[in-house]
Amino acid sequence: MNNIVYVQNKHGKPLIPCKPRKARLLLKSGKAKIYRYEPFTIQLVFGSSGYKQESVMGIDAGSKHVGIAVTTKEGRVLYREEVDLREDITANMTARKSLRRARRNRKTRYRAARFENRRRRKAWLPPSIKARVEAHYHLAQKVSSILPVKEIVVEVGQFDVQALMNPEIEGKEYQEGEQSGYDSVREYVLQRDKYTCRYAKLRPDIPCNKRLQVDHVIPRSKGGTDKPSNLVCSCEAHNEAKGNESYKKFTGKRAPKIKDFKATVFMNVLKDHLVPKLQGIAPTRYSYGFTTRRQRNEWKLEKSHIADAIAIAANKPIEYSDNLYYTRQVRKKKRSLHEEIPRKGRKTPNISAKRNEKNTKAIHHKGLLWCLWDKVALPSMNKLGFISGFTGNYVYVQDLAGNYLQISDKYKQISVNALSLVCRNNNWVVMA
Repeated sequence: MNNIVYVQNKHGKPLIPCKPRKARLLLKSGKAKIYRYEPFTIQLVFGSSGYKQESVMGIDAGSKHVGIAVTTKEGRVLYREEVDLREDITANMTARKSLRRARRNRKTRYRAARFENRRRRKAWLPPSIKARVEAHYHLAQKVSSILPVKEIVVEVGQFDVQALMNPEIEGKEYQEGEQSGYDSVREYVLQRDKYTCRYAKLRPDIPCNKRLQVDHVIPRSKGGTDKPSNLVCSCEAHNEAKGNESYKKFTGKRAPKIKDFKATVFMNVLKDHLVPKLQGIAPTRYSYGFTTRRQRNEWKLEKSHIADAIAIAANKPIEYSDNLYYTRQVRKKKRSLHEEIPRKGRKTPNISAKRNEKNTKAIHHKGLLWCLWDKVALPSMNKLGFISGFTGNYVYVQDLAGNYLQISDKYKQISVNALSLVCRNNNWVVMA
């Protein structure tokens, strides 16, 4: 099967895709219009018979990567997509919390803390997990708007985090974690490390003082958590010397293994929070990892998120279309909440509340509009990229992996005169 074009009827309902030649004839004769550029979709402007072939959407859910495939009962694979989700939400919320707290301390210095008016609503989810659930729902909604999906199958899993940490746990031990009996995480870490600086022998060139602190193996700025497995006992001198460096760069040794159960926690909420939302799109059922693995091995598919999604859809693939998409979720708005300190060169605090120029979302140049994350072509390099920032009438262009595309070896900036617009994007950048 070659490349296909997705089709909607005049009422916005999805139909079976057509070949590119037929789509060109419909557009040229005025019988259709372009509905979406990525994935390329046309919409008919006249009535049609509305023939639809049953298809199943398989979703390989994940906290970082998502695989989506749509297959028919005859084995035609109509759609394949692999998506990289955002991982900066926790860091952004931590930065916002720090800036707001600093601002409140400056503006209302003597105001007592107020927490009694905060109540978590029913079925509350942490913002990072909620964003991932909504991203899965958005992706399913987008695909179902261009293909007649009759059923959705999503892979879920239920994990016992305590048992993953300690396979022999049972009974009352579930109520008594590793920090049971300690007043704080700091006290637990110091006693666990026997009040000895972890870096004393690894970095003897730095004199060790007696003021003990707790240091993050993976810095908070790089996604590290406050869990005990990511904390070590350190003296003040080594802690300040390490700063924001990685454990390996600072010590020359491999970092200790960090127990990270973020993905596990996310998978545990899928069944109760994502599946009910997907029911509003199409009848939804869930599958499990062992079923996916068995199906993938039986059909001799290579291990990937897209292959897992095909196995989850449970229709043996016989014919593949060329429609394969790689998508990355991005942050559309660069908000400047508040400047913690005046910018370099500014003699007075920024009290005019003007947006920082580096947070520009769009520019106008010679009557053309260039927006953040627009997909653009660089004819001189024969490459495609996405606008990730602005400097006056110059832009920064990145590929899907986040690498900068440069015309000059000296500068990252590229003049808009050297670009041509391919299509606009919102919070998702797509490379076919």
